[in-house]
Amino acid sequence: MIIEMLRNSVLLFALIFIYGAMNFRPNEPKLLKNIIAGLLIAFFTIAIMMNPWFYDTLGETKIFYDTRSVILSVAGAFFSPIATLIAIIAASSYRIYVGGIGAIAGVLSIVTSGGIGILWRYLRRNLRPKLPIYVEFFLIGLIVHIIVILCQLALPWPVSGQVISSIALPYLTLYPFVTAIMAVSIQNQIDRLDASEKLRKSKVLLQASLESPQNLIMCSIDHNFNYLAFNQSHIDFLDKEFGTNVLEEKNFLIGLGNQPDLVDKMRGVFNDVLKGQSLHLEYRCRKCLTHKILDVALNPIRDDHHKIIGISMFGQDITEDRRREEEILHISYHDFLTGLYNRRFLSEYINQLNDTLLPMTFVIADINGLKLANDAFGHYYGDDIIVNVAKTLSNGFRSQDVLCRSGGDEFIIAMPNTDRDQALKLIELIKNEFNSMSNGGLSVSVSFGVDTMNQLGNVVASMKQAEIEMYRNKLFESTSDRSETIKAILSTLYVKNPREESHSRRVSDLCALMGEKLKMGVDAIKQLRVIGNLHDIGKIAIDETILNKPGKLSKEEWIQIKRHPEIGYRILAASTDYAEMAEDILCHHERWDGTGYPKEIKGETIPLRARIIALADAYDAMTEKRTYRPSLSKEEAIQEIEKYAGTQFDPTLSLLFIEMIKTELHELSR
Repeated sequence: MIIEMLRNSVLLFALIFIYGAMNFRPNEPKLLKNIIAGLLIAFFTIAIMMNPWFYDTLGETKIFYDTRSVILSVAGAFFSPIATLIAIIAASSYRIYVGGIGAIAGVLSIVTSGGIGILWRYLRRNLRPKLPIYVEFFLIGLIVHIIVILCQLALPWPVSGQVISSIALPYLTLYPFVTAIMAVSIQNQIDRLDASEKLRKSKVLLQASLESPQNLIMCSIDHNFNYLAFNQSHIDFLDKEFGTNVLEEKNFLIGLGNQPDLVDKMRGVFNDVLKGQSLHLEYRCRKCLTHKILDVALNPIRDDHHKIIGISMFGQDITEDRRREEEILHISYHDFLTGLYNRRFLSEYINQLNDTLLPMTFVIADINGLKLANDAFGHYYGDDIIVNVAKTLSNGFRSQDVLCRSGGDEFIIAMPNTDRDQALKLIELIKNEFNSMSNGGLSVSVSFGVDTMNQLGNVVASMKQAEIEMYRNKLFESTSDRSETIKAILSTLYVKNPREESHSRRVSDLCALMGEKLKMGVDAIKQLRVIGNLHDIGKIAIDETILNKPGKLSKEEWIQIKRHPEIGYRILAASTDYAEMAEDILCHHERWDGTGYPKEIKGETIPLRARIIALADAYDAMTEKRTYRPSLSKEEAIQEIEKYAGTQFDPTLSLLFIEMIKTELHELSR
């Protein structure tokens, strides 16, 4: 009986071997696969039942036994209930077909062992036993076969007692052991298939991860520098940069082509990473990505035991990031308008001075009349002057000199290994360049100050001394320059609007006549003539289209026109020659009743010369023909002045002015 029992168990082990060789998963979710699994279990169960071992009763009847309880209980625990039920029905049908006195006990054994397996399948999902699987299923096998033994009570008495006493020992020792072995084999199959599927998914995910980041060049190599993995970007990179192909198990260094220096460098880097270092390298592409920069991150790959088994490399295009960094760095140390260094760069340069740069000469340069140019022509015009001055300075000084724009109109030049005489010779040449320059008809003038530092630590004192000298020179140079600039501004205005020239000349003549009428001195009359000529100089900053507009001005255009007294004031106030006249220019559109502009002052608080200009300006404007209206006759203009005397005009000066005009008319009529 023992020999036949072992032979039957060997069939079960053969089944286990066959199952292990198959890639069949017991817990398939699909119905068709469950039906097929049930039919296969039924087939193997019946095959085992067809090779039983027999127990002879005291009579002539034989009862056969086998390991069906093992296969059905394990199938119930691992396979779906549908598959197990199919096997139970098939095995029960076969046992009934064979018949005999043990048929009922046999069917009960089939149903109970399969049922216990199905029950345990659900229980172990919830209970999640912590026991090792072989212990777990040895105990399940023991329970199953205790019940199988009890099923033998369905045999007639005393046969049942004889059978139970005969099969109890093998059923309670060998069969639980075989159950545990079969369960372990199936679990190993599940684990193997799960691991294989997990590995397959991991490879898919890894490759997807490698391929998904655009412009990210990735690969991994083992400790011998052979490839483990790589993405398409890496393949393309090596092909275009080195003309080599990437193959699995190919050595990375071979892919670098005929580049011995690069190969030696990378071998050293790899050895450092294999020692546990994480490194970053910059690679400037030669062929595939012209002028591109790659940031290559190298990190060690470790196994579950923390042992380094390879290297991962990630190359990312950082060209744009580097360009932005360089732009930010350039902005940090350069003036945005001129491109010269700024004060921050000069400060850091000074902090790094050493004895090898001595003597160090500092030059302070300041543009004369820049504010005047800004007031007259706007800041864009002033910016043009600054840029042209910066270019001239850059061309005039040497490449080793450090040029810095330190403020709006000021420049600082640090000249290493240069004494004062050498610096002055260069400055003289640069001044000659400025003398021949003009910007929109205006001459460009720059004042310089120079001081030489022979010992480190005297930077502040030396630069201060150069600044003092610059301001001293500016006092002598800028006054005449401003006067010339004002003349150039006036000339430019007349070019923009020729009508203004004749108007200003006539106003100037009328002002001079009023000065004579008021019995002013010769110098005062001269001043009145000049003021009359300059009264509209502020219009230089007004748009040419507004000045020459043929029709009436809009509200917004009138707002622009009304700015010209203030602009004229700022222009003239910048020159000592004309500063005394600036207030008269500012107020020549004020009204006697206080409703004028820009200050809305009234009466005698308005300067006398401004009140004279107001009369002369209004009279000439009325008698001058405009595109949008005909000119008034002199008699009509006199009537207008009489009408607005005491409101717009000084009433006393109005009477004198009218008398002067009438006298002039009377003399002309004779």
